[in-house]
Amino acid sequence: MLAFIIYSCGTTPVPTPSPETDYTNCKPKVASSTFELLTWNLENFPMHLNTTTDEVAKIISTSDVDMIAFQEVTSTTALDNLLAELPGWEGKIEISGNLNLGFLYKTSEVSITSLTTLYDSLRSPFPRPPVVTVATHISGLTVTIIDIHLKCCGGEDNIARRVEASALLQQYIDQHLANDPVIIVGDYNDEITTTTDPTPFQNFIDANNDYLFADMTIAQDENLGWSYPSWPSHIDHFLITNELFNKVLETTTLTLEECYGNYPNVISDHRPVLLRLENK
Repeated sequence: MLAFIIYSCGTTPVPTPSPETDYTNCKPKVASSTFELLTWNLENFPMHLNTTTDEVAKIISTSDVDMIAFQEVTSTTALDNLLAELPGWEGKIEISGNLNLGFLYKTSEVSITSLTTLYDSLRSPFPRPPVVTVATHISGLTVTIIDIHLKCCGGEDNIARRVEASALLQQYIDQHLANDPVIIVGDYNDEITTTTDPTPFQNFIDANNDYLFADMTIAQDENLGWSYPSWPSHIDHFLITNELFNKVLETTTLTLEECYGNYPNVISDHRPVLLRLENK
């Protein structure tokens, strides 16, 4: 009986490729004159090897966004396999463990600088060091983008780690990027709205002359599509500095399971969230 249980647990069926999937009805509004940035936790990418890679490539091709800040990519090989299915795209990943962060970008629309990391030695607030690049869109808009994946889960210790991370991120921007347009994007692993205790990111909300969560409207209304539906909660955010306040056109969640019902089992437990900016 024990042998049967062990064998059964090791033979979970792997989904087969789905050539019939069509993401057209889940495509966001895009334009060549606007900068479309997606944040996407890909949950141990690739969850199911070729099947997951094929579906993610279809989503990216169909959505036609300009740039993706991703979290939870397991290896450079996985990224290379994805890029092989995406002509005209490049990607960079920062290896910091088994769950890595980085960027994909459409070369006809975006150029980026090399990646750097912040607070590498501070693994309590940052179990995965924030990854930084500077992106320039063909519209002329140039933005410093900080990709984060903060400590997960509830409990006082984990919340305290996110509070510390938030304070350190604000300190870095205030000291080094005070006059630059900045986006802190990614999996914050916590909400930005609260009915009881302050959110771990209350420092940014209180500094509302300098910072704004561009996805606050989504956070306040589950009907707009929260990014982590299995909880449910909205934990993937775009925090922007005041240089970008008047450039935001739209922030929206891509509810991709409406186009592919097996999305949570094949691709990710997170939905991607999109920010559209114009250079006016």
